[in-house]
Amino acid sequence: MPGVPVLPATAPVAAPAPNGSRLASGDDGGGAKTVVDCVIHARWVLPVAPTPDVVLDHHAVVIHEDTLVAVLPSANATALYEAVTVVHRPDHAVLPGFINAHTHTGMTLMRGCADDTTLFTWLHDTVWPVEGAFTSAPGFCADGARLAMAEMLAGGVTTFADMYWFPSEAAAAVEAVGMRAVLGMICIGFPSAYASSPDEYLAKGEATAAEFSHVDTIHWAYAPHAPYTVADETWADIGRRAAATGRPVHTHLHETRDEVEASVAGDRTVPSCHLSDSAARPLVNLARLGLLNRRLVAVHMVHSSAEDIASVAAAGASIVHCPNSNLKLAAGVAPVADMVAAGVNVALGTDSAASNNSLNVLAEAKLGALLAKGASGDATAVPAATALAMATINGARAFGLEAITGSLEVGKKADVTVMKIANVVGCEPVFSPLSAVIYAACRKDVSDVWVNGRRLVADGVVTALDVSAVVAKAEGWRARIDECLHGVRAKQAAEAAEKDEAAAGNAS
Repeated sequence: MPGVPVLPATAPVAAPAPNGSRLASGDDGGGAKTVVDCVIHARWVLPVAPTPDVVLDHHAVVIHEDTLVAVLPSANATALYEAVTVVHRPDHAVLPGFINAHTHTGMTLMRGCADDTTLFTWLHDTVWPVEGAFTSAPGFCADGARLAMAEMLAGGVTTFADMYWFPSEAAAAVEAVGMRAVLGMICIGFPSAYASSPDEYLAKGEATAAEFSHVDTIHWAYAPHAPYTVADETWADIGRRAAATGRPVHTHLHETRDEVEASVAGDRTVPSCHLSDSAARPLVNLARLGLLNRRLVAVHMVHSSAEDIASVAAAGASIVHCPNSNLKLAAGVAPVADMVAAGVNVALGTDSAASNNSLNVLAEAKLGALLAKGASGDATAVPAATALAMATINGARAFGLEAITGSLEVGKKADVTVMKIANVVGCEPVFSPLSAVIYAACRKDVSDVWVNGRRLVADGVVTALDVSAVVAKAEGWRARIDECLHGVRAKQAAEAAEKDEAAAGNAS
């Protein structure tokens, strides 16, 4: 396996006997075994630690309660542990659960209703009218979150970072399903059905975070929408709150060329110009306001200069790359190779299913790697191991969760994905499991998923939700959204006709 270090099956890496576990005699009389909840035996383990290129051959992952207690050769696992559940995956790779570092789960219900248009046409003509009509409707945000989680779990995602209205609905859904999530305390500079002012947005977000503080798989971030929808005084307030709480700040930044150029010119006639009296690049303005630090999670950063990249790297901030959404909305191609070379922590996000149109982190990893190579002209940029890190541990680092998840290390939470890559047409022959996962496999190759020690996908079936019921709810919302859009389109057509008639009258 050239270029991929395969660690030999030597001594086990294991934690002390789990708290509350008992010792039982092995059937072969060979001594006492530690009883644990689950042992997963696999052809390969890709732990993404201590470096992303490590491959462990014929290894096992041991789970007790919510924790990874050992990663060790399969033979040693059999000798040392007696498991309540033993899972044999001889054609599979075990890896950390994928982390979707940016999405909008409620918008999953809008998948496909506004395609092949520009970002601001998409927002103004479809997304915002639909959201105005439905986000406050009972169940909308929760049903969108459940649909998104069903899709993400099926694709091996164990953690997602969400930014959407009414986060309490998503929080309740996450608690019921058992996924790990970083939920955004949304803030935007105009009133909505959720809140009437920035202070109210933030107060409601913090109250919701307190309400769900008992759920150990839910984490929180401040989520100001973007520089063109949030004013300087609110940014400064959020910066102070983040410093006091240690919470991340999750926002869209430098998504389009117009956003950057209009902000530099201070041209408020452009909708994407930032809401600041300081004519500057949005990142520079956020730095001026005290936001550029390790807590900043900047989504997109498509239009990044060398100076932007150096500033982000020096500050220890993170960038979330959303290649599919960026391409679909023609936002551009982010200079990811330069970001990685500069030492920036680059994670991966799908953005919403309304702009992607899927929540497939594995697809983002492949496209992200290929775009970096093509844009830089360097075929060695973002190799498979780096792409896997972007899909796992880098997302954890972005939100301060690297001690909890993102790699298969003893003592971390048991967030685990299993993929079949051997004896699969489309993956065989497997010279490198890293290459197979990133460049050849697809999300349908995911067989099993554990989150926080709970098995939420088994043998390719999402068991954490009633998927048929989730899909039926989505179809019900589709009919209502379709009716709404017909009305929106009719109104837009009438306004356009009235405008044309007025222009013709003025011309005559």
